[in-house]
Amino acid sequence: MALINCPECGSRISDQAEKCPSCAYPINSRGNNTESKEGFFLQSMNFGCSLIFYTVLAIIAFCILAAVFS
Repeated sequence: MALINCPECGSRISDQAEKCPSCAYPINSRGNNTESKEGFFLQSMNFGCSLIFYTVLAIIAFCILAAVFS
């Protein structure tokens, strides 16, 4: 834990604090669960890309097995 200066009022505060106790300026938002999340479009793209990848991988594996056992 370190002491930092509040960007708003200049008070010395902990770097672990969520907000400055003097002026309530938000310092650390880890506890507030305000991280940006992927939207539905990006999540569906990730799912689609992984689905295509595993499908192509299965086709390649099938072709290799067919070549080995024929």
